[in-house]
Amino acid sequence: MCWSPHFALALACALLVPEPSVAQARQEFGFSLNPTAQGDLHALFIYTVHDGVVLNHVPMRPKFFVLQASGLMESKANLESVDLFDHYGIRDCGAWTDDGTLRTDLECTTLQDLWKLRYRNGMGAQLGTGWAGEEFRPSDRQQIILQLYRKAEYEHWQGPYFGEDAFRLLRDMQDPAWVRTYAQGG
Repeated sequence: MCWSPHFALALACALLVPEPSVAQARQEFGFSLNPTAQGDLHALFIYTVHDGVVLNHVPMRPKFFVLQASGLMESKANLESVDLFDHYGIRDCGAWTDDGTLRTDLECTTLQDLWKLRYRNGMGAQLGTGWAGEEFRPSDRQQIILQLYRKAEYEHWQGPYFGEDAFRLLRDMQDPAWVRTYAQGG
């Protein structure tokens, strides 16, 4: 078999360029605004990310997400065991109360409110009214706001939201002025 020099050079170059490796990637906490098979109106994940691109994801239950993001449970996405909720200024989440005592319920109202970004009502799965401009999705204006919390490669409002951007969104959701702007415009 005789190979042309151009084909041989192209093959050699392709073999020398390393593909992104999971070993080179990092783990990041995050979420999507997609419902789950378990009936949740959003999904929590640990994403495997390389150069801003999601290579893989592992779904998480809310209590494990809170424990790991709080630094109380070992996590590949939080190797230093930092309280990421505290680090990003997210109140009433994580393991510690404002007076420094350990929480026992591990509830995080901001995580519980993620559905409000996508839906106008909780459809029986959640109580209350959501912030979405349309019944089952954010309005076009709201989708532009949500794009500020995702990498440019991910154009769809459903996500993924991960890393610092995801925690910024969780923090901003606690600001009544941000919620008013998101829900009603401004």
